[in-house]
Amino acid sequence: MKILGWIVALPFIALALFIVARFVMCRPDGEVVRVATPMVEKIADYIVKHGVPESLADIPDLPYGLEGCSRKEVYWTATRPKKIVDNKENADYVVIYEYCQLNIDSKKFLLSLRFTKSFRFSNVDHGKLDVKTGKTNVGVSFETDKNGKLIRKKIGTGFDNRFGFCRQFKQ
Repeated sequence: MKILGWIVALPFIALALFIVARFVMCRPDGEVVRVATPMVEKIADYIVKHGVPESLADIPDLPYGLEGCSRKEVYWTATRPKKIVDNKENADYVVIYEYCQLNIDSKKFLLSLRFTKSFRFSNVDHGKLDVKTGKTNVGVSFETDKNGKLIRKKIGTGFDNRFGFCRQFKQ
C-alpha cells in the first residue's frame, strides 16, 4: 500500500519541484536590475528633455561611465519601396543605432539604443533603450504623444531564455 502511495505522490512532487525551480531560476537577476535601472532612468530622462545626443557618453551625471560607444545613422525614405539614402536632405527619417559598454561591479553590460526620428512627419518618433547582461535586461521605450512631445514608457525588466529550461510551454 505504501508503494502505491509513493507511485501516486511522485508525479505531484516532481511537478512541485519543477514549479519551484522555474520560479527560482527563471527570472531577471535582481542585482542587475538594481544596478542598471538608475542608468536607464537617467539616460531616458535626458533623451525626453533634450533629444538624442551625439553620443550617449556625452550625457552628464550618469551613475556609471560609458565606454566604447559606437553610433550609426541610417537614412530612409518613407515612400514605397522604402530605401536607404545617403544624406539627411533626401531622407524622410533616420534610424539611430548606438551601442556602448559599461562595467559595473566587475560585470560587463551592453547598452543599446535604437531610435527613429522623422524629418517630415510629426508624432512618429520612437525608440528603445536597453541595458543587458547575460540573460537579464532593463529597458525603456520612447514614443511621441498626441501633442508631439516625446515621452518614455515604464522601465521594465526581462529575462531571455528562448531555448532553455525557462522557456514557456507554447504550441
